[in-house]
Order: sequence, then structure tokens, then C-alpha cells
Amino acid sequence: MSRPRPVLHFAPARGWMNDPNGLVQWNGRVHLFFQHNPVGPVHDSIAWGHASSADLRMWEDHPLALEPAPFGPDRDGCFSGCTVIADGHPHLLYTGVNGPHQLPCLAEAADQDLIRWTRDPGNPVIAGPPSDEAVQAFRDHSAWRHGQVWYQVIGGGLADRGGALFLYRSADLRTWEYVGVLAAAADYGLDGAIWECPDVFVLGGTTVVVVSVCDGQPPWVMWMTGQVIGNRFVPEASGRCDDGHRYYAPQSLTLDDGRRVAFGWIRECLGELTGSDRSRVGVMSLPRELFLDSGGALRSRPVRELDQARGETVASRLVHGRGSVGIALSARSGRAAEFSVTPSGRDVTAVGLRLAGPGVPDVLIRVVTGGVEITEGGQRLTEEAVLLADGTVGQVRAYYDSGILEVFSPAAPAVAVICRRDGCYDRLDVEVSGRPGAPPGRGRLTAWSCG
Repeated sequence: MSRPRPVLHFAPARGWMNDPNGLVQWNGRVHLFFQHNPVGPVHDSIAWGHASSADLRMWEDHPLALEPAPFGPDRDGCFSGCTVIADGHPHLLYTGVNGPHQLPCLAEAADQDLIRWTRDPGNPVIAGPPSDEAVQAFRDHSAWRHGQVWYQVIGGGLADRGGALFLYRSADLRTWEYVGVLAAAADYGLDGAIWECPDVFVLGGTTVVVVSVCDGQPPWVMWMTGQVIGNRFVPEASGRCDDGHRYYAPQSLTLDDGRRVAFGWIRECLGELTGSDRSRVGVMSLPRELFLDSGGALRSRPVRELDQARGETVASRLVHGRGSVGIALSARSGRAAEFSVTPSGRDVTAVGLRLAGPGVPDVLIRVVTGGVEITEGGQRLTEEAVLLADGTVGQVRAYYDSGILEVFSPAAPAVAVICRRDGCYDRLDVEVSGRPGAPPGRGRLTAWSCG
């Protein structure tokens, strides 16, 4: 018996999944490629899985887009990369693995549905890491076009400067010239021995760089905003994209309507699963629309298409201070739920949610002006939230889907966690808190079933 798929979060039917890859909107559909081992729930013989959607909610499975070739530079795996449109055709830049070598490779779409791909006979298109740098890692790609010139950054690390991004340029995607280090961690006092899965884009006129930080600690995702001076990116601000311990390796795309939307890998491991659940490992986050808040920090919110997943309204009531509603949630029910708390007035500084049920530990969600903190049975699943001196929480939105919990607030980084996999809940408690000395906070609680 296979493990059921979530309702709102994309997951393959079986096998292993990690990083989202090659996001592109093409002929009216968003194509999601992903690191995939279809024959087993382990990270081995990695290929590119493929699914597409017309609405960011309902996904159609497609055959593998790329899989390791018997001979050549990707014989041991087709690792992470991106999609670009060149000469009217989508192209993939990806990391081919051949023993210890991880080198950039190119493939071109062979049909309009992006089902078949043709590898470039000149692969790898870059023969090796920069020879004049103390390179510790060299993999993963983000690419864009400026005028007639293509640029790409490759993630990795330097022995003397930590996480780094290596910048290249090309006229044809096949012949690449090394330009230099776009940015390195030690140059700006930033974290990370290795920066994986780079994502470089412009948002509202601001250059944004997102990297996945690999430094021996639980991996996490960092955003940086700043400016490009010459051929170097100079970070001016940075922070966490997600305050949970599961979200990793995100990639984003610009939709036809101008929105920048990201997916991230919600990490699982086989050892966490039991029984029939061991047929599938790994899930994608909800699609998140990226924006810069008033202070210039990169934030995310659920894409508006998720509103169309709402079914029955389970609850809709005003909460003065505290309130409770009955719910029916199960990690294995094949149903999902969305909860929304919209504070009234400008004095609400915290919103608390509690999922409770017989025989399972409570899941506590605390949203303050500065962070989201989630605990389960007293165990912290997120970074510690620090209450800021000013500001208000704004609308809090939470999604529960097959044990996956994602929480969003405009005043804090988003959070994705995984709760107890056999949890069943029958009550949602809500607490809306105001400033010290102010009357109890007020807000409207709305809950929907989804799926």
C-alpha cells in the first residue's frame, strides 16, 4: 500500500524527492521539475521528475524529464538546475554527476509539452571549477539574460571564504567565460561553508539572492538583498526565508502576470517513517508569492490560487481574547484545512493557535511581530520567535495538510513544519493578545476544509 499524497502540497506517487528544479511557465502551464528517485525512497540515481499545473493546485504527473545516461557526464545523477528560454525554446542548465565530478550540463526541449529533452553533445558545457580558486563545492545553477549576454551563477564554497557564488557569462549557453566570485560569505560576515541552490532575481527593482546554507548545522535558507556593482553582488540586508527546520532548496519563477512564486523542498528522511509510509519521501511546500515588506525584508504569502481550494466553511466567528471551535483533522484523512485569524485594530501584537485532540500532543502556534514559533508536545519545531517592540501581527494564515503545517504572517518569515504523522485533532483554540495594558485583542477566525 502506497503512502497517500497530500491534498495541497505536491508529492510524487512514490520514491524519493528533494529540490525543486527548472520552474517555468510555458504555454499556460507551470512546470515543476524536481530531484527524484522513482524506484526507491532514498537519495540515489537522481533523475528529474516532472509535473505541471494550470492553476498551481492540481498537478499532472509526467514522465521523467532527465535520468542518468549510461555514459557521459551525468551517469551518476542529474542534479539541480534551472530553465531558461533561448531562441524560443526552453533549455535546462543542470549539474551532471560523474563520480567525484559535478559539472554544468545543458539540455533542450524536444516538444512543446516539455516531455522530451535532448542533451547537448558538448556536455559538460563548463569543463571544471575555476582553477584559480580554492573551490570546495561547485553545483546548482541560476541563469538569466541581460541584453544579448547570458549569465549564470553556480553555487558552492571556497576554502578561505566559505559559501560562494561563481559567476559566468555566455553568448549561446554553450561556451561560458568565468567572470569571478559574485559573492562569498566571509566577505560580508554571513553564514555558510557552502551556498547551494542559488536563486537570483529582481523584485521591485531590488536584486535578491537566495541560497541554501550548508555548514554542518541543520540546513536553512537565507535571502540577501543588495546591489550589483560591476560583477559583484554587495548584500545590504539578509535573513531567513523560513523559520522552520524543514524548508530547503527553494527555487522561484516569474509568472506571466508578474508575480514571483517560489517552491521549496520540505525535508523528510526515511528513518522518520514506518510501515506503508516508507513508499514515499519528500514533499514540496505550498507555492509562495514573494514580496519585499516595508522594511525591505523578503517575505512570502500563499498564492491566491490556494483560495480556490477552500470548501466548506467550518467556522467563522469573532474572537475577543480567547475562543475555541470544534474541528475534525487527521493526518491520514485525505483532507486539508486552512485557518485565518484577521486582527481588528492596531493593538494586536500576538496570535496563538492550539491544535488539540485525544491522545496526541498539542501543537502550539505563536505568531508575534517578529516571528512564528511552533511547538509540539513541548518540542520546538522552529526558531525561537522574538517579540519586536513595535508593529502589529496582521492576518495569520495556517494550512494543515497530511501532517504538514505552514504558517504565514506579513510580520515574520513563513514557517513549514511536519507534525505527528498519525495526529488527529478535534479542537482549535485561539488567543488574540494586545499590547500591555490594552483590552483583550479581537480578531475574526475563519476556517475552511480543503480538498
